[in-house]
Amino acid sequence: MVTEKKRQWLEEGFLILSEEGAASLTIETLIGRLKVTKGAFYHHFKSWQDYKESLLSLYETERTLNTIEFAEQQLSPLDKFEYVMEKSIRRNQNLEVAVRAWALMEPFVHSYQQRIDQRRIDYLEEMMFLLYRDRERARTMALIFYSLHVGSQQLLPPVKEQDLVKLYREVQKAFNIQASKKDE
Repeated sequence: MVTEKKRQWLEEGFLILSEEGAASLTIETLIGRLKVTKGAFYHHFKSWQDYKESLLSLYETERTLNTIEFAEQQLSPLDKFEYVMEKSIRRNQNLEVAVRAWALMEPFVHSYQQRIDQRRIDYLEEMMFLLYRDRERARTMALIFYSLHVGSQQLLPPVKEQDLVKLYREVQKAFNIQASKKDE
């Protein structure tokens, strides 16, 4: 369980990553921005490694596991898919890009990113399989949608939200995946 104070440290870490990148994510930057002492940091975290593990664990939980959990509350596979697509479009893309860049520099972060990517692709595949009952097609569609998601973040400038929605819809049309009525 993350306490309110500990969460404040982690949220500040997300801000630093989003705004300045992994190179700026240090204890000194954190304590400077939060206007506290280094002792306060060690009151909440055993070590710098403990902080990074907590940060990445929260990132994984909030941006992947919770999304899947809420999607599972939807009635149909198409509603699940729509929910996941909506969440992926609406979240802070700068943080996604920053964590992915950090993963290229640090093997520990790479292992988290790899697990997150695999979990997301596997979930997309399961949704597509429920729609079409074809495992190979489901895997292909999952990879296409996830590649579109990740690739759209990596372009400079990143693809705008409304354009990403259009791209998703075009791919849905190509695969004959019906959009929900609210989007038509």
